[in-house]
Formats: sequence, structure tokens, C-alpha cells
Amino acid sequence: MPTLEAMKIEELISRVPGVKAVKVVGDSSGLNEIHVITSSDKSPKQIVRDIETVILASTGVRLDRKIISIAQVESDTRTEKILPYQLTNLKIENVDERNVRVNVTIEHGEEELYGEFSGPKTSRNVPKIVGNAVLNALADVHDFALSFDDFAEVYFVGKKYVLVHITKQYNNIEESIIGTAIMDGNFEKSIAEAVLDAFRRI
Repeated sequence: MPTLEAMKIEELISRVPGVKAVKVVGDSSGLNEIHVITSSDKSPKQIVRDIETVILASTGVRLDRKIISIAQVESDTRTEKILPYQLTNLKIENVDERNVRVNVTIEHGEEELYGEFSGPKTSRNVPKIVGNAVLNALADVHDFALSFDDFAEVYFVGKKYVLVHITKQYNNIEESIIGTAIMDGNFEKSIAEAVLDAFRRI
């Protein structure tokens, strides 16, 4: 029979947006397992963070995320496939005479993801700073090692495009991923969009 603490934790988790069902297993020694079924509108890592925050704020209990398992089912009205990661803000500012800082905001459904990266402001390096800021924003929604490797500008059927190369490493296997974006007059924004395009192909 569930303990009173487990029942209370279950009730609190069930109120977290996106949670469809929850089962908490515990005994007199504490909580042992937390199984959660969620919609696919948020990443599993975001759901875990939301659960941790709700429980800590409501009870003072700091959950061990290792006991939380997340299973996702397709949302009734929205899925990740029709909720693309969208760049909503790109800001480049000087840190000093030699370096710049790039901040990006990416939306995915109701989530806002933030990324930042800094480095020397040479013409060849700034696009890499932009690309790494985007990858930093996405770092919590995947379990891969991703690197922004290079970029190029190409003309195709009369239009100018930006190509980026990203390497994905998972289970000691590396994969090359190419992303593209049309040049819309803002080169740095096009780099960011191309990185997002590559990420969607992962």
C-alpha cells in the first residue's frame, strides 16, 4: 500500500503540465521509484526538472532524478513534429575590443530555451560562436555530444544558402549532419537557422 508521502508526491506530480499519469513507489525508508507518463510537448529532461521543482517547492524534498522514469506518448493535439524548434531571438554584443557574446532564445511549444557562447570576434569565428550558442540552448533536450564544425556559403538555383556541418557522437559512433538555411540578409541569423535545421535532422 502506498505511503502517505508517496500519495502526496503522486498528487503533486499529477498537477505538472504535460503529465498524464504517475505512479510513486515508496516505503517507510523513502521513495524508491517514480514512473511518469507525459505528452510529447516537452522534453523528458524538462519534465524531470519541472517535477523536481514542484516537489522541492511544495514539500522541501529534493528528489533523486535517478528514480524518475519518463515515458512519452503522442500529444492529443500537438506533437514535437508539428512543434519545431524556432529561433525567436539572437543577440550579439561586444564583451570587449576582442571578444563578442552571443545569446539566443529558442521556442519549442511552451518551452523557451536559452543559450550563450563567447569568443574572439574574427569574421571566421563569429559564425562558430553563433552555432555554439544554439547548441548550448539545446543541450538539455538531448543526450548526444554535438559539435559545430564548419560553415559555407553556396549559390544554388540563383539563391544564396548557408550550410553548416555538425558532428553527433553517441555510443562512440560519430555521424555527420548538414543543415541549411537561405540567406535572408542577416548572416548570423542564417547560421543559427541552419544549425536548427541540422538539429531537426538528428
